[in-house]
Amino acid sequence: MIEKNTQLKEILDIGKNCDKCNHCCSYGSGALAEDDLKNIAKFLKITEEKLKKDYLEEIEKFNTKRLRPKLIRNEKPYGKCVFLTKDGCKVHEVKPLECKIGNCKDHGEELSLWFMLNYYINPNDAESIRQFNAYLKSGGKTLKGGQLKDLVKEKELKNMLNYEDLKWNQDKL
Repeated sequence: MIEKNTQLKEILDIGKNCDKCNHCCSYGSGALAEDDLKNIAKFLKITEEKLKKDYLEEIEKFNTKRLRPKLIRNEKPYGKCVFLTKDGCKVHEVKPLECKIGNCKDHGEELSLWFMLNYYINPNDAESIRQFNAYLKSGGKTLKGGQLKDLVKEKELKNMLNYEDLKWNQDKL
């Protein structure tokens, strides 16, 4: 069972069972984390600045900004990853962390939630917590260890959320 605090090594092991069907790459791309920017630039033999300018775009979730490979949208809200070629992923050896952990097999949703909890939700940022709370209130899922009471101390949470949101969360505190 995947939890918020499951170690990255275990997550990577679970996520490696990818059929390389390129379905996820045809409709989006994964966010960079840790040393991805440096590793992809080195692999492509370009500077990090050139990589950012030519191949990456900024996205924001839960008040956290990350980079991801640009999408070739063709006038649609989704599109294929800029690194997807007819032969597969151009940067497969050093692909972004979110790509490495994600798959559409048995644990796809849990792996996506794990990445969200560990790389987008910032327990020290009140706006990130407010946005995550709105996500949860609208029926969004989380993992064990990923409830607000697990992420933020009760006293701090009271300063971050309004009265209505605190009331809604009372059973979780």
